[in-house]
Order: sequence, then C-alpha cells, then structure tokens
Amino acid sequence: MRGTQFAELSAFVAVAEEASFTKAAKRLGLSTATLSGTVRSLEEQLGVRLLNRTTRSVAPTAAGERMLAQLRPLLDGFDAALESINAFRDKPTGHLRLTAPAPVAKLVLAPMLARFLEQYPEITIEISVENRFIDIVAERYDAGFRRGNVIARDMFAVRVTNDAHHHVVASPNYLARRGRPLKPFDLQAHNCIRLRLRSATMSMNDFRLRFQS
Repeated sequence: MRGTQFAELSAFVAVAEEASFTKAAKRLGLSTATLSGTVRSLEEQLGVRLLNRTTRSVAPTAAGERMLAQLRPLLDGFDAALESINAFRDKPTGHLRLTAPAPVAKLVLAPMLARFLEQYPEITIEISVENRFIDIVAERYDAGFRRGNVIARDMFAVRVTNDAHHHVVASPNYLARRGRPLKPFDLQAHNCIRLRLRSATMSMNDFRLRFQS
C-alpha cells in the first residue's frame, strides 16, 4: 500500500467515525478543506461514493459501510503494532545475539552475565563462541567481539578490555631438550601450538566490541 493510499483510507475512517469533516479534521490535525479533498480523491480512485454529505451531516453509503467494516480491524491492528514498539522505548528488551572468541566468552562475558541479566530481565542473550572471524551483519548477529581496531566502514567499535599481553611458554623438560628461544624468529624451529586466524591484519593488542552503526 502506498503512503497516500493509507492516508486516504485513514481520512475516510476518521470522517465516518466522527460523522463530521470538522471533527475528523481536528482529530487528524488537518484542515477541513484538505480532509474533504483527500476523501474525494479516494472516492474518485475507487469509482464509488463512500460518504453521503449534507450541510449538517455525514454518513457512510452502503459501500462506505462495507469498507469501514473491513478497515477497522486492519487499522486497529496497525495501531496495536505501533503501540507494541513502546515497550522497547521504556526499557531494554528483546533477543540479543553475540559472537565472541573463547577467551572473551570466558574472561569478559561470563563474569558479567548474571549481573547483566538481573539488571535487564527482559533481554535474552544468545552467544556463539568460536574463533573464526564472522560477518556480523550477514550472519545476523547484533554485535561481536574481535581483537584489535580494524573494522569495516559501516561498523564501529568500543574497547572493552585492557591490552592483552601474549607470552611464549614451555615446560622445563621441553626447554631442556630443545633449548630456549631467544628471539621470535627462533620459534620457527620449535614445536609450537599454533592458531591460524583468517585475517592476518588484525591487531592483537586488545579486544573490542563491534556492532553495526
């Protein structure tokens, strides 16, 4: 339905319910002349008279009564749909989908979940824990946690941790057998537990929460 059609149908319903162009115009915040022209335009499009008009009264025709009976439930449903959105204005509510790598899920999210859900009981949270770089928008997540500060142009980030320092560790027995590495290049000759990430350009300094702007 085009916007003009919705306005014309709403105008017709208002006039029929108020049985007056003057009262309906006041209800809709329009001038009487504008409202009269809107209803006349609707009648011309439909090719049928919807309202009988006299100098002292306005009443629906048979066609108008039938249309009114069909439109009232639809407009009531439309109003109810708009009213249902008010709940989102009054307090946070709804379903929140997050994606996070395992370290963030354990060290950042887990300690705060109970407090968050207690403060916002109307929110349900779904968390996907995996280390691959997910397209947040394409996979319909509301937000995601990622390392570093490289983000797409339509996203923005908020830092949620301090610098995450990385260390090379080994058991004493391993170092006794293989020797102690003195510089990063030496690690190529060692048996390391390696994790290959899909993006090699990501900074490893901190974690940031990313979401669509």
